[in-house]
Amino acid sequence: MQSLINKGPRYTTTSVRTIKGEDHLGIRSVAISMADHLQSGITSITPRARYWAFFAWVLDDFIQHAHEAKTLINFKRFLKKQEGYFILANIADAEANGTTTLAVIGSTEGIKVWRTKFDTFEPFYNYVQESFGGYGTYRNVMKIMGLTMVGDEGIGVQIDRLTKLGIKLAEAFQQLIQNTEYYQKYRLTNDPVPREVIRQYGQAAALNGLKEAESKDYPLLTNIFLPEESINARHELRKHSMLYYMNIINQSNGNKLTFSYMQDLMFDGFYHHKLTVLKKLQTVAKGWEIYQARQFFTYSLDTIWSYLLNRMSRRILTMTELINSVLTELENSGYDLAEQVADINRYIPLTTEFRRSFIKQMRVEQKDVNLHVWQPTLVMLDVYHRLLGREDFEIIHDELLKLGGKDSISLKTWMEFVDSYQQKSIKDFISYILRYFILEQHHKVALNKMITTKNETYHFIDNDGKLYFISDDVPVFNTFRVNQGLDILEDLGLVKNIKGTYQVTSLGQVKLNGIY
Repeated sequence: MQSLINKGPRYTTTSVRTIKGEDHLGIRSVAISMADHLQSGITSITPRARYWAFFAWVLDDFIQHAHEAKTLINFKRFLKKQEGYFILANIADAEANGTTTLAVIGSTEGIKVWRTKFDTFEPFYNYVQESFGGYGTYRNVMKIMGLTMVGDEGIGVQIDRLTKLGIKLAEAFQQLIQNTEYYQKYRLTNDPVPREVIRQYGQAAALNGLKEAESKDYPLLTNIFLPEESINARHELRKHSMLYYMNIINQSNGNKLTFSYMQDLMFDGFYHHKLTVLKKLQTVAKGWEIYQARQFFTYSLDTIWSYLLNRMSRRILTMTELINSVLTELENSGYDLAEQVADINRYIPLTTEFRRSFIKQMRVEQKDVNLHVWQPTLVMLDVYHRLLGREDFEIIHDELLKLGGKDSISLKTWMEFVDSYQQKSIKDFISYILRYFILEQHHKVALNKMITTKNETYHFIDNDGKLYFISDDVPVFNTFRVNQGLDILEDLGLVKNIKGTYQVTSLGQVKLNGIY
């Protein structure tokens, strides 16, 4: 065995076994792009509304009042000092109210600092490695929201600049804290800050403290996420997506909004009339249906990919031998691969229960050709049939279907492929998927990553036509940004979450009723 593995050109170090990054078929990023269209500015790591106001204030305060030269290095140090105390303020507020520090960046290190026995706290900067601190997480989405814009190197401005809206938000946050001792005495110095001063700061401006009647930044933030008049199409889509979640909550009948529940409801609810969707929200409802279709397609293809890797780990084969071995297993399991692809229509469409069962079985560790090749293929064909001939789709939906192009196997590419194979055999159909959508696709993606990022991501090596296994991979769904949208709505007091069960508040109902 060793002599076979060493045959031909070799890597000179063991770094070949260090797999970096993810999305090793280069197909998962398409769903992220779809979510960016439908819910721009709210990502999987930006779930707290008041952070937009806090970072706007820090930027404005540095520009207007900091004693240091307005360089990028000085801004980063000023920022991390301010954020360090803001972390402690949030921990202090949570402690006082018997709650937890949900999605407070750097809270792990902050809790260690807060739990010391000291009565005063020096500035601390090591709460995250990112040189921009938590601002590195929110920096891009603040630009998307229209609060900041990039600096102008041509005139010597290295740091981000605030827009008029960003300045208003910064001023609103400043009004929250301008009477605190932290703001008046400590924010522009490096003096240790007393514990009681931090508690007062948290009481004034913690992330959990947004209130309609009391918080100066509340109306601005509410209008940013759910604008009365949208600036552009993406703002409108984000607003309607947020309202769509509330529309769903109103019909959830007390069900917890788990990942699988929301996934199935977004894919089947509107299409199968299980969910009543307000007319103005139907565009985003169909957009999220396509997003879920993409998730099902990607997860299924990743599942087949993981099955092929498992086969490679057991025996060294050529690509043709590997593909033929899978086809033989399918035939031995009773599938007639000589049938035409069109004949599979008898299995389609899948019910919600069958699809959910198939996806659950894809997670089974013990690999099985039925669970990890045949059933994923049916799920992908179910996606094809769901999206086929949809006369209710608009321009935006066609754009979502095209995202990824041929390089990342867009849904449009998938549908065109299935169309072209309707009268061909299932054997040829699955053979093409295995060879070109998985094995060749991985080679292309891994080579591109080597060239562009220097990351080693090969899961197998083709050496003299033989495939040598390197590492397993597992299918995963993209992080569901809807959860972060719900967190924003909860911060704004438009929904409330009671142990995973959501309710739309009276304030949220007013917002929802306003779109009729």
